[in-house]
Amino acid sequence: MAFGAVEGAGMVTSPARADQEDAGSFDPVYYAALYPDVAAVVGTSPEALYSHYVMFGQKEGRIPYEGAAGGESVDGTGAASENTGTETAPTDNIGNGPFYLLDGQEVDRATFLLKKQELQQQFDSAGYVHVGWTEQQVKERLISVREKYPDGMKVGDCSAGAAKIQRELYGDPYVFCVGSNGDGEWIHVDGFVPQIVTGTHNAPLKEFVRVGDEVCTRGTRVGHVFFVTARDDSGITVVESNFGPNHTMHWGRRISWEALENGGSDQWTVIHRFMY
Repeated sequence: MAFGAVEGAGMVTSPARADQEDAGSFDPVYYAALYPDVAAVVGTSPEALYSHYVMFGQKEGRIPYEGAAGGESVDGTGAASENTGTETAPTDNIGNGPFYLLDGQEVDRATFLLKKQELQQQFDSAGYVHVGWTEQQVKERLISVREKYPDGMKVGDCSAGAAKIQRELYGDPYVFCVGSNGDGEWIHVDGFVPQIVTGTHNAPLKEFVRVGDEVCTRGTRVGHVFFVTARDDSGITVVESNFGPNHTMHWGRRISWEALENGGSDQWTVIHRFMY
């Protein structure tokens, strides 16, 4: 997890390092002063700073104590780590703990926050739809999705195709879930788009169906699922798989609002709404 360019090496002097008895040990005072970008994110507790160095800083070539080489191995924290002087709590609103990663491992706040930052960087750099996007931005994202899953590509049945579209638009909800806090709340990366399921038997779909929503229809024998790629006054355009006998991806089918309200020849229609 890079916080920016590594600068200022050798420009900060830690009085705590005057005694070289702890040479080879991580110095949180020095590390926080040399890398304020790190301290701004994880705080200045010795444990949080040490965790950052071991998990990220060492690979990034950061300097763990005065006189050390970039990326040098350290043997725990030295005596200077007992108090860094100023404690800055992370600004992320993740609750007060206890914190559990997705695999069930209980961790401290700093480690949980570090994992969140690591996943945040992956989420942001991948260009997934974020909370606050417009429909036009979602349409632009769909262009790249279509390039990856073009017309005629064999992807499986409609559920398999819809799952691929969902992950390419919004990211995998399991991958970008950090874990849970003491309140039983699941913590995702910032900007991750939540999903709600809205039954629409009698609702005016035209008023709230948006680009990027998933539509499920159900008939007497079989159901179908697809994603909305465009909408206008007359209806929606969709992307779907299981088109024909070969289970291939198909873009561009039009469905009128009237047909959608009635489920076409189906018995009902349900919208999976993505709340961007």
